[in-house]
Amino acid sequence: MSLQALHDVSVTIQKGEFVAVLGRSGLGKSTLLNILAGLDRPSKGKVYIDGTDIFNLSEEKRTLLRREKIGFVFQAYELLHSLTVTENIRLPELESDTDYVRELLDALEIRKYEKCYPDQLSGGE
Repeated sequence: MSLQALHDVSVTIQKGEFVAVLGRSGLGKSTLLNILAGLDRPSKGKVYIDGTDIFNLSEEKRTLLRREKIGFVFQAYELLHSLTVTENIRLPELESDTDYVRELLDALEIRKYEKCYPDQLSGGE
């Protein structure tokens, strides 16, 4: 038995555009997002970001591409309660680029919370 989560999908998202993916459970939303982000490889077809087939890139370069070009707001997430906001951002590499972490905190307007723990934040933060 073969399961096809996505069929004949074409998506174009412009720089700065905000997109929400909605639908009933089991329709392939998570699969679509994982493929668009280069987390899962499609069995057929290609994914281009800025004209580059992302699956021709190494895993490391796809990670950098996600960091620089793609933003996700997850439906549900889990922060590690024993780590500060900054430490949660730096996962899985606690020795990641400090300048990048600060830029991200500033972009998200949460720099003032960088030393806070998850239980000190509101749901929106």
